[in-house]
Amino acid sequence: GMDSPITDELHKEHQRHSSSGVENDHSEGSGKHADGEQERPQGPEGTEANGKIPNRDSGIDSPSCGAEGEGFPNEDPIEEEDRNDSIATETESCVTGGNKRDSTQDEDSDLDEGKEEEEEMYLSLTLSNLSLLKLLNIAKELLQTEEAYVKRLNLLDQVFCARLTEASIPAEVITGIFSNISSIYLFHQQFLLPELQTRITQEWSCNPRIGDILQKLAPFLKMYGEYVKNFDRAMELVSTWTQRSAQFKSVVQSIQKQEVCGNLTLQHHMLEPVQRIPRYELLLKDYLKKLPDGAADHRDAQNALELISTAANHSNAAIRKMEKMHKLLEVYEKLGGEEDIVNPANEFIKEGHIKKMSAKNGTAQDRYLYLFNNMVLYCVPKLRLMGQKFSVRERIDIAGMEVQENVKQNVPHTFTIIGKQRSLELQARTAEEKDDWIKVILATIEKHKQNSETFKAFNISFSRDDEHTPDTPGPWISTSTCEADGAQHERKSSKKREKEKETCRGCSEAFHFTKRKHHCKICGAAVCGKCSKVSESRNSRMCKPCFEVLQGAEGTAGGGIEPKRKLEKQLSVAQSSQRTGKVEELDQELGGHH
Repeated sequence: GMDSPITDELHKEHQRHSSSGVENDHSEGSGKHADGEQERPQGPEGTEANGKIPNRDSGIDSPSCGAEGEGFPNEDPIEEEDRNDSIATETESCVTGGNKRDSTQDEDSDLDEGKEEEEEMYLSLTLSNLSLLKLLNIAKELLQTEEAYVKRLNLLDQVFCARLTEASIPAEVITGIFSNISSIYLFHQQFLLPELQTRITQEWSCNPRIGDILQKLAPFLKMYGEYVKNFDRAMELVSTWTQRSAQFKSVVQSIQKQEVCGNLTLQHHMLEPVQRIPRYELLLKDYLKKLPDGAADHRDAQNALELISTAANHSNAAIRKMEKMHKLLEVYEKLGGEEDIVNPANEFIKEGHIKKMSAKNGTAQDRYLYLFNNMVLYCVPKLRLMGQKFSVRERIDIAGMEVQENVKQNVPHTFTIIGKQRSLELQARTAEEKDDWIKVILATIEKHKQNSETFKAFNISFSRDDEHTPDTPGPWISTSTCEADGAQHERKSSKKREKEKETCRGCSEAFHFTKRKHHCKICGAAVCGKCSKVSESRNSRMCKPCFEVLQGAEGTAGGGIEPKRKLEKQLSVAQSSQRTGKVEELDQELGGHH
């Protein structure tokens, strides 16, 4: 579903340019490269076999590096310039128009007119040739990366999106994941790429510039704003649907196995549009540096850069968040996709092999620890499964955790983690390793405390009641407290009520743009993703207590008539209480289940 103004705009642009032969190029598309691009799978960033293009990516291990991570780091501009210089001197005479070459030859024939003058002339020609060549190289890089980018957009829109639609995944999920990717794809494929191809492969000798074309890109950057804004949610949807829908998972995996995917996940490909805008920015900055003063293209290129830079800032922020998500994805895959790890609120901190001391007989077994901002995952290595490296034995919350150094004569480098769920006596390989674990875990506990203190202080400033709450309340309050709460609701100031709307009923954490607010379909309570469950049978999200009641009722007597009636009664009460805004009725109705 594309917004019609964009389509109209595209068609107008298209007609305006098709007369100038924009399209004749389009059919062969990228087949025009001498590098034999068609034969070898192309690196997504347009890095060809000869590796000419330095990788100007925006921070993430770019797909162009391949698994081994080769490709040129962007810290090396000098090397690139040297390489260009050597090309330049070989080709300098043929790049500039023929008439300049003649003048150099005339000069050569008149040697006695003074060598100095001639050398100066030659030098200035060489320099201008060099800068022209550098500009052409930047233009070529723009074109090659644009061709690769359009292929990637095609993969997202015409392959992933199309196949998932055919697999009858709900339309709102598809829109949630792919956002406005089809508009972005159409714009690049029908308008920007053909214009660049015509300009750079055919018209460059008489019209060597790209600023004017890129300036026309600017109004379409609004589309990217929408894509970047939706990006977090899209990532979340991919991971939840991969977990919940076998159909979704198999379609995605079958596409990921194809060569066109280059061993990269759907999430990796979805990142491409977010990375594209900072790439334009870098190329344009480079182009402007190399443009001679007073060049005709200066004003257009400068305008384009200003507009593109603003958009690139938004993209860069999203990319930084994405780097964190990539790590979470990686851990998620290593753990076989079981745990709730790919959540923007989670932050990966440290991982490593460790030995677990057995209390019974003093032997040590190999284990693996993952430390996050809110939990430690204590894992057992797995040998039999291909992708999965570890299985999670225990999840220990950072809240209420302590860590102690042990001093034992016979067993060196040991320390103990004492957590709400369980305690572990662990042994590191070296003293440094032990100290590092202890230091990092202590810092994580401290940071977690500060965050919850800030949060508590924030709550207390609204109401005195909270002073009586225990330090680490369990995730769910007992029914009696719920009822008492209900009774107080009426008395609380509107400010307090506002505040409560913005915190999760389960874990009491505030909602923000990565911790999304969901409403329980039964009691209407605001809960975060972690404190809610999706009921397969009803295909709706609910808070855990309601979910448990529902499970209990559906499970009893093989879901006989009695429990079904009871449940219907509970649900209808829930709906009416949602309408009247009274949560207490339901709390009494569901009494004892919390």
